[in-house]
Amino acid sequence: MSQDRFILSAFDLNLWCPVLENRFAVDDLEALQAIVDWDIDADPNFVCLYTIEPDELSAVNQRFDVGFDRDGLDLPEIEVCLEREPKGRSIRNVPYLVHTRLELPLTLEGRKKLARLTNPDPRQEAAFDRWVDKGVLHKEVLVEPVPESLRPYLMDPNHTGDREVYYALKGEEWRIPAMNLLWNAGVGWNEHFERLEGMLFGYENWQNDWWNAHWNEKSGGIGGIAFFCAVDAEELRWMELAGFKALPPFGRAEIQIHALDPDDETAMASFLAEDENAVALARFKLSFDRQREVLEGNASGPWQIKREQIPEINRHLKRQIDILLRRSEM
Repeated sequence: MSQDRFILSAFDLNLWCPVLENRFAVDDLEALQAIVDWDIDADPNFVCLYTIEPDELSAVNQRFDVGFDRDGLDLPEIEVCLEREPKGRSIRNVPYLVHTRLELPLTLEGRKKLARLTNPDPRQEAAFDRWVDKGVLHKEVLVEPVPESLRPYLMDPNHTGDREVYYALKGEEWRIPAMNLLWNAGVGWNEHFERLEGMLFGYENWQNDWWNAHWNEKSGGIGGIAFFCAVDAEELRWMELAGFKALPPFGRAEIQIHALDPDDETAMASFLAEDENAVALARFKLSFDRQREVLEGNASGPWQIKREQIPEINRHLKRQIDILLRRSEM
């Protein structure tokens, strides 16, 4: 029987971080829905984060044999949350401790050198501010106005700017202007900026190495949209001889490219199968300027690329081309 996996977590509101997590299998989504009053219309895939009340927690423990002991934590302010475990890759699979949702305790320990909160929950900001009042943390708030061109598309017309709230231990304040300078450099984000950001947050060199390698594998590199196209045997051979540093001179007048999720093997296989002559699926990334020209107002694709555009596109590749799927593997 197919089972979905969910995670119950106890969240400490004083330190604003999870202190206990319990993963469990669900063989009856409707039974879980009945317990947490899940709104299938608002959340058809059950991917939102739900706050669980004590009576709901008791029902989940009993129905799914979870054994989640909230009271055993003996902490004054605990909130229990339920979330569906994402399929594919997750920050829980990273081979080191990711700072996300652990910002405050890691900053207080000195393991995290800088925390940046964007439009934070007032309760989260208050949790940090208690340590500012004690003279342990330094705080700065920067407001980034929303560009006029984007305001007609805002869900909240009163949202005119984003609050970037920075916290650092005393003596590490220099990281705040350094981070702000990095974010306002005025060029497209890339793996070098990603590494500098990681260093400012306090990640170690090997962790930054792993993170960049992970994104190279997952999406073809840091920043921007990954494009996919199918290639035939001759085109694949040409790319191999070129060290996968350029797209081949296609014999077709136009090629079709897509944006696909590299974790969705079904979608990738389906796209490859559409072309009976294709033997492999290639992925490439472009500089931001060239990417905008390709999109031309179409954010979801597919896109048509003319054969004569290929030399110019090759001049703007961000890194090598990856082969994600071969027909022999399907």
